[in-house]
Amino acid sequence: MAYCVKCGTELADSEEKCPLCGTVVYHPEIKRNTTNKPFPAYDAEAEEEVSKNGLLVILTMISFVSFAVSLLCDFNISGHVSWSAYVTGALILLYSIFVFPLCFKNPNPVLLAVLDFLEGGLYLYLINYMTGGNWFWTFALPITAGAMIITVTVTALIRYLRKGRLCVLGGAIFACGFFALLIEYLLNTTFGFRDRIIWSFYPLCACIAVGTIIVVAGLCRPLREYLHRKFFI
Repeated sequence: MAYCVKCGTELADSEEKCPLCGTVVYHPEIKRNTTNKPFPAYDAEAEEEVSKNGLLVILTMISFVSFAVSLLCDFNISGHVSWSAYVTGALILLYSIFVFPLCFKNPNPVLLAVLDFLEGGLYLYLINYMTGGNWFWTFALPITAGAMIITVTVTALIRYLRKGRLCVLGGAIFACGFFALLIEYLLNTTFGFRDRIIWSFYPLCACIAVGTIIVVAGLCRPLREYLHRKFFI
């Protein structure tokens, strides 16, 4: 059994290249056994690629037909727009998340995330307006804004930073823990569940513990390289 001279990954006798870093395996005194490969060769035929434009047209037609059917059923039953507004909002939101990115060759995930959260906030406002509720401004809007800030920040850092992604992930976990505190606080102030914070301390402590481990792994180079060799992260 041999090991890669560059990253230390354990290699089979028949390996010609390191499966992790791609370094060529060579030893002048050891002859590699080329008869027994550690994995079978993959000789399957190339699969046909799905046309992005065709998929976009099909999903757009399905969304439009679903909208038209729900609107016609709503008019036929109630004589005006009622529950079909919820269906329409949900279809627009799903279309923006799963179908709209197909319109671009290389979509920017940061801009798409901002657009999705804005549409999600408008959909929640529609529900609040149609149900006569008073929870949007004091609960739904802060929650949506907080989730958007965390998601967009993490997406932008991962996209534009070449290093420190483990630290970014650890910071995101920290933010999720404090986000749980915000959720419980807004629940208590908006709906009057309790007069003090109770359950959100548990996810906060868990997120702090996990986030600390990940940040330490990101700052400690030997530990980071060890995790990369063992778990490919």
